[in-house]
Amino acid sequence: MIGYAATVAACHDCRRRGRNETAERMTDGTAASWVIGPILRSMRMAAAICCACVVAGGLTVARTADIELGRYLSTECITCHGTAKADSTIPNIFGLGESHFVEVIRAYRAKALPNPVMQSIASRLNDDDIAALAAYFEIAKK
Repeated sequence: MIGYAATVAACHDCRRRGRNETAERMTDGTAASWVIGPILRSMRMAAAICCACVVAGGLTVARTADIELGRYLSTECITCHGTAKADSTIPNIFGLGESHFVEVIRAYRAKALPNPVMQSIASRLNDDDIAALAAYFEIAKK
């Protein structure tokens, strides 16, 4: 780093221009250097933006995979809930909020809600399956 710092200082001639920053402070990111500081800040910002884009893109892909898994797992649910009417004892789960769906299915899995059929179905689902179903039914149309 010292070799690079000396090269930067020589190239930008900071001592001859009356600047007091040492070559080391110019390149270690601690000084608000008149040349290197803004460049380093721009590089850090660009790196942070790139990382954020990669993470956000990964979340979108993961979210799509969850919805596709939910669509696959939903076939058993649709057998009963696909015929649900307003006056039916079987609730309509299409468009149901994700958090509410997760809460209810976990309650059936824990046998906190009484319904032997739903308890049996929910007992076969892990948390990822439940989250995928919730993501799917939140956006699914009947």
